[in-house]
Amino acid sequence: MRSMVDESHLFLKPALHRHAACVDATLGHGKDTAFFLSEGVQKVFAFEIQENILQNTMKKLKNPKVQAFCQGHETMDTLIFESIDAMIFNFGYCPQEDPSICTQANTSVIAIQKGLKLLKRKGRMALVLYPHPSGKEEAKCIEKYVQSLSASLYTVVQYKQLNKEDSPYLIGIEKKEGYHE
Repeated sequence: MRSMVDESHLFLKPALHRHAACVDATLGHGKDTAFFLSEGVQKVFAFEIQENILQNTMKKLKNPKVQAFCQGHETMDTLIFESIDAMIFNFGYCPQEDPSICTQANTSVIAIQKGLKLLKRKGRMALVLYPHPSGKEEAKCIEKYVQSLSASLYTVVQYKQLNKEDSPYLIGIEKKEGYHE
């Protein structure tokens, strides 16, 4: 079986092409940004709130196609002024880092809302959730929000391991072709 991160990459692939603009809303160690780059996209906007992690990851990636911001993902609408083809969030904390520094339900829902506005028609957003003790409330809030999205405007799917409690899972969102604001 593939990991949920790998599943999220498979979900995003149909939205990727050489002119694609993408968002890695939770940069961390850069696995999702590296995936976007491996698919030959034009640019990646990346968000990370921890300066040291951002610096280390950018040194490792060494790619001019990546524009990184040391800001919360909820500020993306003040920094991105173009439509986005694909966007990914890995909620929770950065692996091998301080688990007390993690995404928060309120800012995560705001970031999803803002991200959906930036998403092109047929654009895709992948949300990877980790319902560990501090992430359960965040996962509940995110699920509640995405369940409220209009089915005529968005397709929302969930991919989850049903026989293992608290396992990571994926919510995939696609903005429909006929979307009009």
